[in-house]
Amino acid sequence: MAALALLRLLAPLLCLLAGCTAWSAPAEAAGAVRVQRAWLTEHGQPATVEREVQLPDAWEHTAPERDGRVSYRLDVPDAALQVERPALFMRRVGNVFRVYLNGQSVLDVGDDRRPLSNYGQEPQFVGLPKALVRPSGNRLVIDVIGQPRREAGLSSVWVGHDRELEPLYEHAMNVQVRGSWLLMSASSTLGVLGLLVAWRTRQSMYGWFAAANLVWAWRIGALSLHHPGEWAWPLQLAFELSYSLFVATIAMFLLAMVQRDHRVGRRLLGFYMACSVLLCCINALVNLPLLRTLQLLLTLLVTTGMAIYLAHYSVQERSRTGALLCLSALAGVAFGARDWVAFRLLHDYDAYTWARYAIVLLLFVMGWRLVEDYASTLLRLRDLNRNLQDTLDNKQRELEQLFDTRREIERQQAASAERDRILREMHDGLGGRLVGAIALAHQLSQPQADANATAPALQELRLALDDCLTELRLSLDSLEAERRTLGEALAEMRFRIEPSLRAAGIRLVWTVDDAAMNTELAPGETLQVLRIVREAFTNIIKHAQASVVHLTLREQQGRLALSVLDNGRLQRSTPNACAPAGMPSGKRGLSNMRKRADGLGAELEMGPHPEGWSVCLKLPPRAAPSTPGGA
Repeated sequence: MAALALLRLLAPLLCLLAGCTAWSAPAEAAGAVRVQRAWLTEHGQPATVEREVQLPDAWEHTAPERDGRVSYRLDVPDAALQVERPALFMRRVGNVFRVYLNGQSVLDVGDDRRPLSNYGQEPQFVGLPKALVRPSGNRLVIDVIGQPRREAGLSSVWVGHDRELEPLYEHAMNVQVRGSWLLMSASSTLGVLGLLVAWRTRQSMYGWFAAANLVWAWRIGALSLHHPGEWAWPLQLAFELSYSLFVATIAMFLLAMVQRDHRVGRRLLGFYMACSVLLCCINALVNLPLLRTLQLLLTLLVTTGMAIYLAHYSVQERSRTGALLCLSALAGVAFGARDWVAFRLLHDYDAYTWARYAIVLLLFVMGWRLVEDYASTLLRLRDLNRNLQDTLDNKQRELEQLFDTRREIERQQAASAERDRILREMHDGLGGRLVGAIALAHQLSQPQADANATAPALQELRLALDDCLTELRLSLDSLEAERRTLGEALAEMRFRIEPSLRAAGIRLVWTVDDAAMNTELAPGETLQVLRIVREAFTNIIKHAQASVVHLTLREQQGRLALSVLDNGRLQRSTPNACAPAGMPSGKRGLSNMRKRADGLGAELEMGPHPEGWSVCLKLPPRAAPSTPGGA
C-alpha cells in the first residue's frame, strides 16, 4: 500500500518531467551542420594566439576572469552554406556579439560601452547573404564581448538552410523567451492577487505566496533586460540572490499552508538566507564560480529538506493538501537538480533552464487551494444561511403565536368592553326611561288622579314606552356584527320614528347627500349619533309644537354635519299661537346630548335659528380609509 501511495504521488511528477524533457529538447535539423569546434582569439592580450576550443564555451567556467572581446573562427563545411538561403542559429551568445562572413559584417547586436548590454539569454537566428558565400573556404567569425559574472559565452552554432534552422529558433524562443513571458505574467498576477487576499484576510500564508511569486516574476523579467545601465552590477547581485529569496519565501508559504510555521523553521530559513547572502557577496568580490555552485547546491538541499518535511507531514496527517505541496516541492527539487547538473557541473551553455518552470505546479496547487477555500466558504455560508433561516422561521412562529395570543386577549378585552358598554347603555338609557314610564303608570294608578290630567299623562306614558322600545332597538342594532353606514342607520331610525312624528302632526323633511350617505362609523359612535338625533326628535314631539322638522346630513371639508331644525319656535312667535308646554325633562335630555357629543369628540350647537330651533352636530374629521395595496 505504501508503494502504491508513493507511486500515485510521484506519477504526476514523472509526467511533468517527461513533458518538460520533450518540450525543452531541441528539434533536430537533418540538413544543417552543428559546429562544436572553433578557434579562439583573445583580443587585448599581449600575444594574440589562436587556439582551439570546444563549443559551447561558457566563460563563467572556462575563463571567469575574461573581460573584453574574443573572436571565434568557425570552419563551416562548404555544403552547409551552398544552399538557397543560408543561415545560422545560436542557442546563446553574448553579452554583446557580432557576426562576420568572409570578412563582411552580417549582424551587430548590443553596445560595447561599459557596463555592457546583455543579449545572452536569447536565441539568435541570422540569415547569411548568399552573395557573401564563396564556393569554398568560407570564413565565419563571431566576435563576443563579455564581462566577468555576466554569463557571457558562445553556444554551439548551427549552419544550414533557414527552413531547417528556423524551427530550432522558434522552439528556443518558445522555451526560453515566450514561455518566460507567460510565466512572468502568471506569477505577477498571482502575486498581486495574493497581496490583495493577504490584505483582506490578514493571513501571512497569502503574503508569503505573494512575495514568492513577485520575486520569481522579477527574476524571470530581469533575464530579458538588455540595457541595465549603471544598475548592471546591483541587478546581477540581486538576480543571484533572488533564487534563494524565492526558495525561502515559498518555504514559509508551505509551512504556513500546512500550519507548521514555527520558530525553528524560521530560524533555519534565516540561516539559509544569511549563508546565501554571504556566498553571493564573497563571489562578487573574488569572482569564484564555485561559490555560486555551492549557493545553488545549498538552495537545492533546502528544497529537498522541504520536500521531505512535506512528505512526512502528508503521511502523518493524511493530508491531500500536504501531498500536493510535497509534489510541488519534489518538482522544484527535480528541476533544480537538473539545472544544477547541466549548468554547474556540465557547464552546458546550450541547455535550457527548467527551474523557472518548477513554480507552475505550485501555481496549480495554489489555484486548487483557492478554489477549495472558495468552495468551502460557500458551503459554510450556505449552512450559515440555512441556520439563520431556521432561526428566522422559529422566531416567525413564536411571533405568530404571540400575535394570536395578543389578538385573543384583545378580542376578550373588546368583548368585555362591549358588554360593559351594553350594560351601561341599558342602565342609563333604557333603564332611565323605564323608570320614568313606571312613575307615570304609578301616577295614573292613584285613585285621586285628576280625570283632566289623565289623558296627557297617558299620552306621555305612551311616548315614554315608545322611547323605551326605540332605545331597546337601538341597543340591539348596535350589537349587529355587520357594519352599517351612518345613512343606513339614520334611514332605519326614520322608519321607526316617523309614525310618531305624523301622530304629532309634524312633517319630516329628510336631506342626506351621497357623500355622507356612505360614511361608516364605529357601532358605538353610530349609536351615540342616533341617540342625539332621537333625543332631538323626542324634544320636538314633546315640546316644540312644530309642524315641520328638517334633518340634514352633509359632509363639509371632511367633517360630517348633522342638523335637526324645527319650526316650532317660529310658529310660537306668530300671533294667537299657544304658549309652549313645559320641558320637565329638557335639561337632563340636553345634558345627555352634550355628554354624548363630547364622547364623540364632536361639536354640538343648540339654540334658536331664524327658521326655528336648531340642533347641529359636527363630527371630527375622519381618517382616510385604507385601501388594499395602498401606500
